[in-house]
Amino acid sequence: MENRIFRLPDAELAVMQALWAAGRPLTRPELEQALTGQSWTRSTLLSLIARLEKRGFVEKQPNGKGFLYAPLVSQGDYRKAESRGVLQRVFGGSPKQFIAALYDGQALSAGDIAELEAYLRQLQKEE
Repeated sequence: MENRIFRLPDAELAVMQALWAAGRPLTRPELEQALTGQSWTRSTLLSLIARLEKRGFVEKQPNGKGFLYAPLVSQGDYRKAESRGVLQRVFGGSPKQFIAALYDGQALSAGDIAELEAYLRQLQKEE
């Protein structure tokens, strides 16, 4: 499914992040509670869920008089797809340009750089 993962608008991504964080299917009221930072109406949330369901991100399971909502796309798969998309769209596929933009934008601390170096060394050992 990874090749068919589409980029989500911010509102739909917020719903997915709540589902991923829960680690289990949620009812609509549980999802509303998990999205406490949002000021959406019930109908807005249901519309977002319906869009996610149509795109293949969420499945709806009967649960008494309501439904349980569960992610069909893992957070890891979404991150991989979105990262590749950003890398291609914004940085022409160049990881170096991406890291340079983070560094020039002062988004990397010395600790971040050390962590990246250790990660790259680990990747080299695994090859």
